[in-house]
Amino acid sequence: MKFFKVVFASSLGYLLAIFISFIIVLLLGLSIARFAKPDNDIPENSILNLSLNYPLRDKSPDEGPLSYLQTLDPNANMPVGLNQILQSIEQAKSDDNIHGIVLDLTSFSAGYAKLTEIRTKLEDFKRSGKFVYAYADYYYFPTYYMASVADSVFVNPEGEISFTGMVGKVSFFAGALEKMGVEVQAIRAGKYKGAVESFTRKDLSPENRLQMEVYINSVFDEVLSSISKSRGIAIDKLKLDADQLELRSVSDFIDAGYIDQAVYRDQFYSTMKKRMGISTSEKVPLISESKYAKALKSTGSSQDRIAIIYASGDIVGGKGDGSQIAADDMAKTLKSVRENDKVKAVVLRIDSRGGSSLASEIIWREAKLLADEKPLIVSMSDVAASGGYYIATPARKIIAEPTTITGSIGVFGLIPNAQNLLNEKMGITFDYVETGKNSDIGRIDRPLTEEESAYIGSIIDKIYDTFLTRVADGRKMSKEKVNEIAQGRIWTGKMAKDIGLVDALGGLEDAIRIAAKEADLEEYKTLEYPKNQDAILKIVSKIQGNSNLSSELKKWSRYTGFESYINQLSEIERWGTKHSVQAIMPYTIEIENYSLR
Repeated sequence: MKFFKVVFASSLGYLLAIFISFIIVLLLGLSIARFAKPDNDIPENSILNLSLNYPLRDKSPDEGPLSYLQTLDPNANMPVGLNQILQSIEQAKSDDNIHGIVLDLTSFSAGYAKLTEIRTKLEDFKRSGKFVYAYADYYYFPTYYMASVADSVFVNPEGEISFTGMVGKVSFFAGALEKMGVEVQAIRAGKYKGAVESFTRKDLSPENRLQMEVYINSVFDEVLSSISKSRGIAIDKLKLDADQLELRSVSDFIDAGYIDQAVYRDQFYSTMKKRMGISTSEKVPLISESKYAKALKSTGSSQDRIAIIYASGDIVGGKGDGSQIAADDMAKTLKSVRENDKVKAVVLRIDSRGGSSLASEIIWREAKLLADEKPLIVSMSDVAASGGYYIATPARKIIAEPTTITGSIGVFGLIPNAQNLLNEKMGITFDYVETGKNSDIGRIDRPLTEEESAYIGSIIDKIYDTFLTRVADGRKMSKEKVNEIAQGRIWTGKMAKDIGLVDALGGLEDAIRIAAKEADLEEYKTLEYPKNQDAILKIVSKIQGNSNLSSELKKWSRYTGFESYINQLSEIERWGTKHSVQAIMPYTIEIENYSLR
């Protein structure tokens, strides 16, 4: 009896400690949020300062009373999503307290489709008569692409400009696996489905090289076209400058028309004040994008709603961690929106290279049920390929930026054969007791038999056929026609429009306008999904250890230079799951630019 009393007392004490800790954390968070919360009143003669010095996502990250605890810095400039950046620029256009926008572009990370959306919005902002200035200590190709939209482009006198073009890099691990004694057995549908090549080849196949060349040159041409229009430099001249490397110093770029002035940051602000017609000694409030986003006013008075569902990350089965498109979570969100009578139309914003084919099918089903009842418009972000395109197929219309990566309609499966590594090099052997000759299919300590390869191949072919059917039905095309443009090949949004995979070119706001038109709405409000997870639940989840190896390694790898290699570990982790047939883009394309930083 005494034993049970001790156990009960200990358990009760443990629960009380957890509860008290929870209350302390909650009160601490509320206190920090209270003191950290900025004043939402925007002073007169303010400048909206867009620094964007963080990886840009489609949707703003978690907010709430404990959001600052996640950075442990109550004064931190919290990341803002593309959705709020676009809203901020739109509101600043008519805000009498905002005189202009400064682009601080020394460092940021975003794909070209997102950059294009912001750039297009800034072009619209300039029509208000307000100025846009850009400043950086140095420019590399993506940051200069953004800066070129400005009325004037400034750079540090001792800075640099890297205008050398674009390059795509693919890492190959077949040689390393060979040295370790591991053979990756790949079965795929689609001759361009190059995801397997990182593990089966030491270089690009001719088909894979072709699609990369077509893709990267298409993006390059789109970017140069925009720069040419803004700066008045002929496209042929831009290409020549990138190839000849004759523009080296800041003065060279000024003479060639790329840069307007080379000034230090204090001189830049003085120039800006002159443009505003105020004294250089007067202080001008610089309003960060995160502070201005908090001051955004809601628009629309109608009870009708347009739901914006953000689908970002790899597509996985079950429930996710917030950084993925988890089948169960996304299906639940789609169903909830479908059953919400106030929602009259839906925009599905996709930023995904795909993932599990089964998870894609589960999401497709709910998207199809939704599309049967309400207008469903898909807006493609930087990438909506493979499984990312699969879940887009039920849409009434698909909108993409010219530089969006899409297509990659194909599937594959990988089974490693580590017999040499395990048996010969490590001395590890296995023995099996089986109920039949096929009970041990998929073993990693022996190669597949011809019969097993044929069996798995038939499964891959069936899934590929289903993929073709989904596209054919959604796009009102024959399966034969879809098969011609499928084969795992990637396309830019511009090329996808030409071949019928995309309906129109544009961004998220264009998709919302189309959704309103399809639903015959003149007045409406927008609702964003999924709802951000409560910060307390995230903290508890981390305490409980609800994370996986690859996600933690990815965070660490960003600061060590090994991110691309850790990404490959993530691929292996996924292919080791029971839902191992993948509909995923061939690779993560890393756009690299030379810089002396």
